[in-house]
Amino acid sequence: MKKFKLFKIFSIFAIAAAGAVAVGAGTKAPKVEAAEAAATSSRLLVKFGSKGSWSDANAKLAVYLWKGSGSSKVETWTNLASLSDSSNLYVLDYTFDGTPENMIISRQNSSATSASWSTSWNQSADLTFNEATYINLNGWDITGTSGWKLSADVRSSVISSFGTKTTLSASSLELVSRDHGSDIGTIDPQVSGYVTLAENEEFKMLAGDGTWSAYYGTPSALAGYFSGGSKTGVDPSDPNIVCNLAGTYEFFFNTETKRVWITRQDVVDADGWATYFNSNVGCDPDGVSLPSGWSNCATAYGNLSDDAKDYIYGSTADEGGDNLARALATYDYAVAHHSTLTKFIKNSSNVVRTSINLDRFEANIFFGNDDNGLMISIVVISIVSVSALAGLLFIRKRKHI
Repeated sequence: MKKFKLFKIFSIFAIAAAGAVAVGAGTKAPKVEAAEAAATSSRLLVKFGSKGSWSDANAKLAVYLWKGSGSSKVETWTNLASLSDSSNLYVLDYTFDGTPENMIISRQNSSATSASWSTSWNQSADLTFNEATYINLNGWDITGTSGWKLSADVRSSVISSFGTKTTLSASSLELVSRDHGSDIGTIDPQVSGYVTLAENEEFKMLAGDGTWSAYYGTPSALAGYFSGGSKTGVDPSDPNIVCNLAGTYEFFFNTETKRVWITRQDVVDADGWATYFNSNVGCDPDGVSLPSGWSNCATAYGNLSDDAKDYIYGSTADEGGDNLARALATYDYAVAHHSTLTKFIKNSSNVVRTSINLDRFEANIFFGNDDNGLMISIVVISIVSVSALAGLLFIRKRKHI
């Protein structure tokens, strides 16, 4: 599956403190809810069916948020967003004490640098706060609105009644470009977060609109890490997804397609390094000369994250295994037979990896035996520069929706 770099809307957490009205002092003892939480940053989405005339004159968009009334009222504005985006989807950032209760969507003056009532050209009626709001416009007039949650729950077999283990919240919201299926390039909302799973743990996603989904994808390096579920689409009858290898994974959930992309960057980067190593180590078919690409492979290893190094360090060598297992088998054989080679595989604590006893390999890493007992080389040497590795190892295989 071809991967495209995702289009990401970057956070603008620059809400001025002056935009919030201070909570007035009262004669009554403060309620518990008044001190429920410190101000937190989050995001919301506004989606237009058609922007009508609201996009005229390079207008901008902002949302006014509040809860309470009178002296206990808390209010703020989101940042400004341009209405010229053809996707009709707008992610807006805000900082608020607790959770807003109400909202007004405002068309703002194109020259405004921060949202305010003095720069508001048009506005919605008072609306109940939602993480995502759909607006239908006819010219200047708002003819309808509806709201829904953008967050998604990870429901797990280790929680009573298949309950919520983790919620991917709206605070992680971003817009990304769909990279597969018939609608490649479509811009969709996505929420994300880290989820720790046990071996054989089963799970499904419950979207904010109530849709259950076991629709998922992974990088090729994690192909065997999960089973069950569906990789072709959302079907309520799909079985739960099963985690085959315990660990902490990063989840990216598309709230439109209901597909979750599951990855672990240490595994992805380790697999990328192993692919590079296998293609560029440059082993001598006669097993006499030093591997020609050893230094480049060492440099590539040194550029890895500590997590990726630890994953490689703790993995098992196997000449008949996957990319990483074969790379380690070659590495172990090489350092065992060439004492001058630098043992560059170290963990995050700088401990050198101890190579295993390779007598059982019978030198098959460097050589293969035909039926007549003749030695034939099975090593293929590719010339790929270290600079090319950057495009292989460090592509973030993340938000594939």
